Amino acid sequence: MNVRLFLALAPALFFVPANAQTNTSPLASLFQCQEIADDSARLACQDAAITSLQGETASGEVVAVDRQQIEAAEEATYGLSIPGFRLPDIPRMSLPSLSGNSEDLTEAAATSASPNRTVERNDDGVIRRIDNLAIESIEFNALGRAVVTLQNGQVWRQTDNTHVQVSRRIPHNEQTASIRSGAFGSYFMKIRNGRAFRAERIG
Repeated sequence: MNVRLFLALAPALFFVPANAQTNTSPLASLFQCQEIADDSARLACQDAAITSLQGETASGEVVAVDRQQIEAAEEATYGLSIPGFRLPDIPRMSLPSLSGNSEDLTEAAATSASPNRTVERNDDGVIRRIDNLAIESIEFNALGRAVVTLQNGQVWRQTDNTHVQVSRRIPHNEQTASIRSGAFGSYFMKIRNGRAFRAERIG
């Protein structure tokens, strides 16, 4: 999977490589220029580093998105288990959102499907739970376990034997779900005010 991401830190942009497989910042060479005492040599170093970065940006090796887009991508991938893939670590601090557009990430997140959702994160910025996710449909498989499709396109399947009650008076697409992280990579879902049940993301 080739995931092209970069992060923005005001007032300058902070890039990560397009394949997100290394911890070396593409800005490392630019930062190293600051250690040069001679003004002319430092300027020449900075010019060379910027020219290199411009080439990598033009070729697509690095791209840039703002904080809001990164957080949308984290919501879009919440619950997914993809071997060898993770979003790059993001320094968690209060920063202004920078303008920008990343069509691939915003479309993937599809967060507008749940405008009333609330996202709770821990002190490290990792998502702990998402509430008020709009539901598209609720079905039950051959084992009698719930399969919930959200309006953002995510599909979650019940993995335990908890009895899941679904209101027949309220259409599925007018109900909401909450999902929270459990221990050892587990997840729990709750439909409206019902009982929480273990679930896994399958789509």
